Amino acid sequence: MADHVSSLLRQSVGHLADEVPDSYRLVLETLGPLVVELDVDGELFSLWGGGTLEVSDGAAEFAGARIATSRTVILDVLDARVGLGEAVEMGAVSVRGSFDDVLRAHDTLLAYVHAAVRAPSQPELLSALRTVTT
Repeated sequence: MADHVSSLLRQSVGHLADEVPDSYRLVLETLGPLVVELDVDGELFSLWGGGTLEVSDGAAEFAGARIATSRTVILDVLDARVGLGEAVEMGAVSVRGSFDDVLRAHDTLLAYVHAAVRAPSQPELLSALRTVTT
């Protein structure tokens, strides 16, 4: 059975803090006070900062940005089968929020990806993301 995306993200940010602390701090600083709510295949969870990056299950009460997509689309973007902008344009990724909050969420995503490619634990988590429920 596939892991919850929220669980994989929670593990990922924990590993980033240990393995690439400078990159982790950049992700945290880029996110700032923004709360991002994510809906991946109906699984609702949110990401926010403060002293550490936190991932919580369920809807966010005060999200600045809300993003909805699927595990398949996430993998398509990571595998460069589709660009993030193209995925948004074709409706495979839905983004809601003020321009500033959406831009901050985008910049945080870029900082996260740059950190993840430097962390030795991430390939295993990516493999788990590729696991689908059968």
